[in-house]
Amino acid sequence: MNFLTIALFITCLPTVLVDFAMPKWKAEPTFRIEDAYKWMYQATRGGEHAVPNEATARDWLDGEWSSIGPPIVKEVIWEPLCPGDAIGRFNLRPFKAAGGRADDLLEAFLASSREYRSDEKNFVAAWNEFGRRLAKKAAGNLNKKEWKRLDAEMRAKSYPAIHHSKPYETAKFPAYRILTLNEMHKIVLVKR
Repeated sequence: MNFLTIALFITCLPTVLVDFAMPKWKAEPTFRIEDAYKWMYQATRGGEHAVPNEATARDWLDGEWSSIGPPIVKEVIWEPLCPGDAIGRFNLRPFKAAGGRADDLLEAFLASSREYRSDEKNFVAAWNEFGRRLAKKAAGNLNKKEWKRLDAEMRAKSYPAIHHSKPYETAKFPAYRILTLNEMHKIVLVKR
């Protein structure tokens, strides 16, 4: 078992992941149940679902890269999805504004999708733990009724990847790639 696998196992255990993420979700007024699902999906499954092949990943990034503007207020370059930073969202706007290159990001994204080993069981366990917690107490816009609605829909489809909620999309214009900490460090430290 390599270091990344061990780090992800420890830091993305269902209870640890939910403990880490819930305060962040509760503090974001535009966050909805779909966004919590997506966060947990990415934290436990990585970004490989977005890489059917290199050409598609390149086309998707090229299209997004050419259309993004400057960073939004308080937009960080790295947003960890688990404690310990083993995997996270690498935001395109601040990277591009700092002189980052799309080719470096694509390489890191593809390497991360190969490096990260996802397990659907980890996602389902985290998602169910979150549902148990919401049964006790809502967290911001997140509540058990919405969890049940989304769970029924996603369970019937075997828990696929989904898009962000409309309120979050409208407010945040998310533009990122899921990277491992190792790959994030490589492109942040690349000399430009």
